[in-house]
Amino acid sequence: MRTKIAGGTTAAAQTPRLIRSRSASDRSSALSRQRKKLYWPFVTPALLVYLALFFGPALAGLWISFQSWRGSGDQMRFVGAKNYRRLWDDPAFMTAFGNSLKILVVCGVAIFVLAFLISAFLRHMRLRKGLQALLFLPYIISPIAIGVGLGLFLDPEGLLNGGLRGVGLSSLAKPWLAPDQLFTTILVGIIWVTTGFYVMLLMAGEDRIPKFFYEAAQVEGATRFQQWRHVTVPLSWDVISVAAVLWVINSLRIFEFVYAFTGTAGNPPEQVRTVPIYQFLMTTGGKNPAYDMGYGSAMGVVMVVLIVILVVFMRRVMRREAVTF
Repeated sequence: MRTKIAGGTTAAAQTPRLIRSRSASDRSSALSRQRKKLYWPFVTPALLVYLALFFGPALAGLWISFQSWRGSGDQMRFVGAKNYRRLWDDPAFMTAFGNSLKILVVCGVAIFVLAFLISAFLRHMRLRKGLQALLFLPYIISPIAIGVGLGLFLDPEGLLNGGLRGVGLSSLAKPWLAPDQLFTTILVGIIWVTTGFYVMLLMAGEDRIPKFFYEAAQVEGATRFQQWRHVTVPLSWDVISVAAVLWVINSLRIFEFVYAFTGTAGNPPEQVRTVPIYQFLMTTGGKNPAYDMGYGSAMGVVMVVLIVILVVFMRRVMRREAVTF
């Protein structure tokens, strides 16, 4: 005897469907179990390589930071937290640390303001792809080449001052590489080199926003600034937050550009050194390397901790509820 159920369908008619549904569910469950079995065999080799090449050196650096060591062939001597206390009392390190923070904050604010303005301007242009490529070009060129080229361009007898004198603007010719304004020139150079990369990131976030959001905003009478504020920023916030985190990490690792800009023949002046440059000079780099591996490792540990703290802080401050569209 067949029993009627809702909609007039009989239980007998529903039975094959239930069997098929259970069969599909069983197959899906079996496939999931097989995938779980294969997960670790595939992941383990890559994980071991990652642990060996990343965590191994990181732990070694942490251990060396508590030692007095001049490198290979010299015996380590445990000194505890002496290297970390020395950082606090070292004016050269504090200058380098302050310079790294200035690059992080000053260049970061300037880069993102410019990137927002340029991306908003390019969105309405026909030739924006070509202009994006031109803006991005300095970022993909070697920082060493960019640094050396800018150093020669801004030399007191270089192309910039020579060109200004040639067109009768000798009053604008300045000693761009003078000690009192060398670091300011470096900040401007970093902004110029890096802005194009963040313009590309922001444009990528904007390009994926459907056009009907902007069309609806225009119908409502929103200005371009209001469209940017209420449409572009909220719908590309995840890209903006990733870009901010990338800048925090990259800014505290700047080395090649500053070193090449100030000349690689000797040690960069103390007033323009960043922490990576000072770490390089105190270990194996520069004209007269210090070979103080324990002290250099302590700098590395401090910078890693700072980067982790800043990244966690940025992620929490910029956390927003995901917007789907």
